[in-house]
Amino acid sequence: MQAGQVDDLTDWFEQNPAVKDKLFPSSFGAATIDGKIYAMPCETLQPIVLYYDKRAFDKIGAQPPQTWGDILDLVPKFNAKGIAPFSLGGQSRWTNMMWLEFLFDRIGGPEVFQAVFDGEKDAWSNPVAIQALGEMQKLIKADGFVKGFSSITADSNADQALLYTGKAAMMLHGGWTYGSMKADGGDFVSGGNLGYMNFPPVDGGKGDPGNTVGNPGQYISISSKATPEQKEIAKKFFAGALIDDTAVKEWVGTGAVPIIKGADKEFANSEDKDFLGFVYNIAVNAKTFGQSWDQALSPTAAEVLLDNIAKLFQLSISPEEFATNMNAVIGK
Repeated sequence: MQAGQVDDLTDWFEQNPAVKDKLFPSSFGAATIDGKIYAMPCETLQPIVLYYDKRAFDKIGAQPPQTWGDILDLVPKFNAKGIAPFSLGGQSRWTNMMWLEFLFDRIGGPEVFQAVFDGEKDAWSNPVAIQALGEMQKLIKADGFVKGFSSITADSNADQALLYTGKAAMMLHGGWTYGSMKADGGDFVSGGNLGYMNFPPVDGGKGDPGNTVGNPGQYISISSKATPEQKEIAKKFFAGALIDDTAVKEWVGTGAVPIIKGADKEFANSEDKDFLGFVYNIAVNAKTFGQSWDQALSPTAAEVLLDNIAKLFQLSISPEEFATNMNAVIGK
C-alpha cells in the first residue's frame, strides 16, 4: 500500500454499496489503512475459540468461565483433580499469542494493538499492555497450563488430543481445530462433550466482549500496474463469482463459514450447524475482528514478537522487558 503497488478501492466500494453490505463489517478492518480500503475481503473466517470439555467441568461441579476472574478461580480446582486447566502447544509460539490478543482487547479494546500497528512510539508500554502481560504471567505462574506446554507443538495436534482425551479442561485455539477434533477425537464432538464460547470479559476491562481475534477473512487486492481492462475484470469478479450464492454453498459444503451475510441459511443441512452458527454469529456481530498479530505486523516485527512471547510464557522476561524489546521494532 505505502509503495503504491495496489489500488485504493474505497471509492469503488462507495459506488457499489451492495457489495460492501453483503460482507461482514468486521472483515474490513484488516483491509483498511488510514480509513482507506485496499483489499476485497473474501472467502472464509476463522475466529479464535475457547473450547472446553463438559466432562471436566462436571467432575469439579463448575460452569464455564464467564470472566477472566473465573478462569483464575478454576485453575486450582482442575489441578486438584489432576486435570490441566488449559492445553497449549506452546512450542509453536503463535498459539501463545492468541491469549495476548484477547487480553489486550478485553482490557483496553482494539485501539491498544492498533497503536502498535500504526507505529506509535512506545505503544507496547501502554499501561493496558503491561497489565495484560502481567495477567498472562499470573495464569502461567498459577499452573494454568499443562506441564511441559513449551515443548508441545500445535502442528502435531497434540494440544487438541489433550483436550479430547480428558487430560485438559480447556483450550484456546482456532476455529479450524473443530474439524480435526471431530475427525480424531472419537465421539468427543459427536457425543456432545465439546463446548465452545467466545473469550470472556476481564473484570473492569474496557473491551467489548463481543469482539474476536484470528483470521477475519482472506484478501485480494488489485495491482496498480494492471491495465484498466484487467482492473474492470477483477472488480466484476469481486462483485459476482466471489460472493454469489454458489460460492456460499461451496464454502459451507467444506465445513467453513464464508464472510457473507445470510450464509447461515445454508447451515441447516450440516451436522455441524450449531458450531457453524456459533462462528457466524460471533463474526457478524463483532464490532472488531482483530487480525492475528503475526499477520498484521511486518515479518521482521512478527518474528521478534513470537520470540518475546515465548520468553514471556517461559517467565524468562518481565512484562516491562517484553514491552521494551517490542518497542524497539515498532514500524520496522
